[in-house]
Amino acid sequence: MPDVREQVERLAPGRVQAVAQAALAEPGAALVEWRAAPLKGSLDALDAARSVFLFEGTARIRAAERPWCAVLKVLAPAPGQHNHGHADYWRREQELYGSGMLESLPARLRAPRCYGCDELPSRSVWLWLEHVHDDAERPWRAERWAQVARQFGRFNGAYLVGLPLPSAPALGGRRLRTSLGRYRPLVAQIAAAPHNAAVAHWWPESVVAAILRLWEERESFCAVLERLPQTFCHGDAIARNLLARRLARGADELVAIDWECAGYYAAGEEVGQTLSVAAAFYDIDPAGLPALDEALFTSYLDGLRDTGWRGEPQQVRLAYVAHAALRNAFNAVGATGPSEAGRAGALQVYGHTWEELAERRAAVRPFLLTLAAEARGMLADL
Repeated sequence: MPDVREQVERLAPGRVQAVAQAALAEPGAALVEWRAAPLKGSLDALDAARSVFLFEGTARIRAAERPWCAVLKVLAPAPGQHNHGHADYWRREQELYGSGMLESLPARLRAPRCYGCDELPSRSVWLWLEHVHDDAERPWRAERWAQVARQFGRFNGAYLVGLPLPSAPALGGRRLRTSLGRYRPLVAQIAAAPHNAAVAHWWPESVVAAILRLWEERESFCAVLERLPQTFCHGDAIARNLLARRLARGADELVAIDWECAGYYAAGEEVGQTLSVAAAFYDIDPAGLPALDEALFTSYLDGLRDTGWRGEPQQVRLAYVAHAALRNAFNAVGATGPSEAGRAGALQVYGHTWEELAERRAAVRPFLLTLAAEARGMLADL
């Protein structure tokens, strides 16, 4: 199997030099050397969906050599991902970059610059993007969570008070409703988990019953969310997708990567996703979720109001808690015994064993179900 270098040189000759020139903003830069390493995937995965590579090297500009770097993101089609309105539409990020809409986002939110796009005979797409170094301290302190939520309130709020919603087929569709479809086979695993002695301690019957009730209610929740005021959202504003870039004047700007979930959502859903996976992805301890909930929601409302929005906070709260519960309550980690691939994936993606990951998800579920109960009560009052 040819490695990254061989595939790039065969399929897109001259592309690496063009990317280096774009990254350096120097059209005359001459490539000296380059290398590639997988950030997600493997060295022979240039046709595998969502593989990501870091390219680094040096280029000569007149008498000097300067370092450069860029990210290559591989997009590839898969069954069920060809519908523009589906949550998993495979070309969404490519089309958003191609439209130019990610170049001028409101509220000082930024997307990485795009250096080019290659469509290959294999039907996969190579998206060449700016590499953004994260200058934020990790894990985030409480004030950083609040700052990010307020900025997303301003971002979402801009479209609620007059800025036209961006128009593109890839943004339409009932995004949360279609994303829930991927969980259907997992719900059966969850239902069976309390009867499996090897995993039952992570799936008590009371928790499973509450999850199954929420699954039956999902259509009612989605119908309400789709009737609430809609705005343009990143759609996956989780900590690992949000980078702080230090500017020359000392200020930070927020750079959001991975726009494949972008679309129209009810105000509040954006940071519902932020809350939903914060502890599951080890960004905070599960015990800190109630405090994070209060900080995110309060700051998000402040951001909406910064734009001049004067809407109904209860509607925003409903969208926020319903999305947080629905988006991640049906994750079936730990519902069946691990495969070797599952064990390797847990270590690669999260830096934790499969058992540690299952334990962490089990600790988060009661909080998500509390949010579901809150949403259910609010729905009854509408």
